[in-house]
Amino acid sequence: MKKINVIFSIWLAVVFWTGHVNAGEYGFETTSEGMTERLLGIETPKDRKEGPKKEDAWESLTPQKPPSEPSKTIRVLKKDGDQDVWETIEVKEKTRRASVNMQIRFDVNSHTIRPESLPLLDELAETMEDPRLENRGFRIIGHTDSDGSEAYNLHLSIKRAQAAKDYLVNHHRISPDRLQVLGYGETLPLTPNTSRANKQLNRRVEIVLAD
Repeated sequence: MKKINVIFSIWLAVVFWTGHVNAGEYGFETTSEGMTERLLGIETPKDRKEGPKKEDAWESLTPQKPPSEPSKTIRVLKKDGDQDVWETIEVKEKTRRASVNMQIRFDVNSHTIRPESLPLLDELAETMEDPRLENRGFRIIGHTDSDGSEAYNLHLSIKRAQAAKDYLVNHHRISPDRLQVLGYGETLPLTPNTSRANKQLNRRVEIVLAD
């Protein structure tokens, strides 16, 4: 029993550390407070800790154009009623500040949400009911790793985004009119799909405020 407790403690520490790193670098959040702050673009203590980057004194006096963020054109799936609609869009490659990544776990090759991920969606529902966001719309975007064909991953990603929407609507009575689902498939990875850990990062659901 003592050995089991030690192993469990180590597992908790790894999960906490991994979540902390992911939240800082890739925009993953696990609490309604963190999700709300990211979606509203509120500076968090974590952001303030990083502080501004040091600049050369001369450069700081010279007007600088904001660097252009790299973008790419991708093919995505959207829902129009019950119909899947293909669309080509241009997106920023870098994680957006006003967005949240969530590591919602699904059964392999399935859009069935695993029970251990339901508390994450409960936190998201609380965020959507926050007075500052209760009248806003959201995009729920499914992402996959690169295993499988591009077409298969696009269909799987939109099914997983739809599963997240269905849970929010059926269990928290979030209005379906506020939620748009999209499938990005493997087209926008956070990190190269070169290891099991990287692939796990790329399998995610992203939440973005609608325009």
